[in-house]
Amino acid sequence: MAGRKQAGRGQGKPVIAIAGEGQHDRDVLRHLLPVLCRWPAARPPKIIEVKTPIRLKKAENQLAPRLERLHLLAKGQATRLQAQLAGIVVHVDLDAVIDEAYESRRRQLSTELQKAFGCDTALALAADEMEAWLMLFPDAFPKVKSTWQLTQQDRRKNLGTIAGGSKEYLKNRLTRPPYLESHAPKVIEEAVKHGYVAACDSSRNRSYADFTADLAQWR
Repeated sequence: MAGRKQAGRGQGKPVIAIAGEGQHDRDVLRHLLPVLCRWPAARPPKIIEVKTPIRLKKAENQLAPRLERLHLLAKGQATRLQAQLAGIVVHVDLDAVIDEAYESRRRQLSTELQKAFGCDTALALAADEMEAWLMLFPDAFPKVKSTWQLTQQDRRKNLGTIAGGSKEYLKNRLTRPPYLESHAPKVIEEAVKHGYVAACDSSRNRSYADFTADLAQWR
C-alpha cells in the first residue's frame, strides 16, 4: 500500500473520494471521515463525491467492472482538480444482519475494492443500514429533536442484528416528529460536534468497527 501511494506523490494535493448509492449516506460519511481519520488540521485533504450511483450490493460477475468504472470516475474528478486520488470510501447498505454471509460478502467487496484502486480504500458496508450506525450515538438524537429519546435497552442492543431493519426500528421509536432518512446527516453532525463519535463503543456494531479498522490502516 505504501509503495503504491509513494508512486503518486507530486501529482497535486491529495483528495479523498466518497461513493455510495444515496446522498444522505455520503453526507454521513463526509461528517465521519475527519474525525475517524485524524488528518492534520492545517492540511486536511479535500473530500470529493462520486455522485453517479454504482450499485455493488448484489453485483457478482459485474463487481470488478463496476469498481473499475468507479475508479475511472473518482480519478477523473481528481484529475480535473489537478489533485491526487489518495483514498476512497465506498458505502454499501448490507440490508441484512451480521452473520456468516456478512463475513464472506465483506471479504469479497474489500478484496475487489483494493484490487481496483491504487490508493487507500475503506468499505462502509453498513449492517443492516446506516441507521444502525447512527444508533451508536444515542445522545445525538435529542440534539436534533428534543423528543427523540432512545431507551436504555437501545443503548445496550447489538446494533448489527436488528430484526426488521434499523431504519424501520428508528421510525417506530422516533415518532414526534417522525424520523426520516434525511435526518441522518444532521444526527451524525451532532454526534461529531459533541464528541460522541470519538467516544463511542464501536463493538456494538461489527460493520462500523470493521469500517473504522479500514481507516486506521490509512497512511
